[in-house]
Amino acid sequence: MRHKDIPLRERIIFALDVASPDRAMELVERLENRIGFYKVGLQLFLAGGFPVVERIAARGHKVMLDLKFYDVPQTVNLAVEQLAGRHVTYATVHGNPPILEAAARAKSDVKILAVTVLTSFGPEDAAQMFGPAARVEDVVLSRARAAIQAGIDGVVCSGLEAARLRAELGDDFFMVTPGIRPGGKTADDQKRVITAGRAISDGADHVVVGRPIRDAEDPISVVDAMQEEIRKALANG
Repeated sequence: MRHKDIPLRERIIFALDVASPDRAMELVERLENRIGFYKVGLQLFLAGGFPVVERIAARGHKVMLDLKFYDVPQTVNLAVEQLAGRHVTYATVHGNPPILEAAARAKSDVKILAVTVLTSFGPEDAAQMFGPAARVEDVVLSRARAAIQAGIDGVVCSGLEAARLRAELGDDFFMVTPGIRPGGKTADDQKRVITAGRAISDGADHVVVGRPIRDAEDPISVVDAMQEEIRKALANG
């Protein structure tokens, strides 16, 4: 496995899952000496639109726009076209191969990530959605393979599937893993969780972290600890 040459400060993508652009920028300003990559999701984008993306980019940081586009192929194609020149590094898309192919054709200066299976899904959710014999890891692998064949730049998946995807699909795609928790522990809606160091060691390029940093008494110490895990994982890789 070959780790990509990504700066340590861009390995953690901090999830700005807050209700206002001003609160988002407070967090950016607090963390930017450590973190240079931020996720803007549905909540914040609906509150602040592209101006909040531009404010983050103006401070020299990268943005993952996590809107999970899902619609008929032509609509997704036109939506992705709107991201050109908007300071977006990664954008997320859901869907089958025709939808993913439509996104890939329109990506311009944006890298497209295909969402495989949400990290809030557990085995019981997979059985309900995909059938009683379905296993989450098999669905993730199938969707990741289809995304790469469709021309997508990378995937979003749990760190629990990272090693298998790297082993079977190679190094030439980006892998972004949410569901990161210190010690792998969770008391929220995430079910498939893993530590930052383990995710990177198993082949993830970036980890997405929100609540464990945002809600910590000392967010900087949490970031430092995660980055030390990641540094060791890269050194041992």
